[in-house]
Amino acid sequence: MENRTYEFIGRLALVLFSQNIKMSYTALIQVLKDNNLDDYGSERGMASGIKAAYTRWEAIEKDCRIPATCGAIANTFVNKDGYPSWLDY
Repeated sequence: MENRTYEFIGRLALVLFSQNIKMSYTALIQVLKDNNLDDYGSERGMASGIKAAYTRWEAIEKDCRIPATCGAIANTFVNKDGYPSWLDY
């Protein structure tokens, strides 16, 4: 995968999703900063970054019977009200 941030978001989502853990956009921004990756600066920007990561992983997993990574991304990261990222679009 050419985008390290998208790869990181996907792999983090898989780990968190496997343990039924949600992560807020603000927490994700800080984790990305801590790992010297693109942090998107705001919750609105992070929602766009999450959508882009989802779209990239969806393309990678298009031939999989169960697209686990994009599904984990869609259901792991939440806004300040606790709603999944896909409800922001």
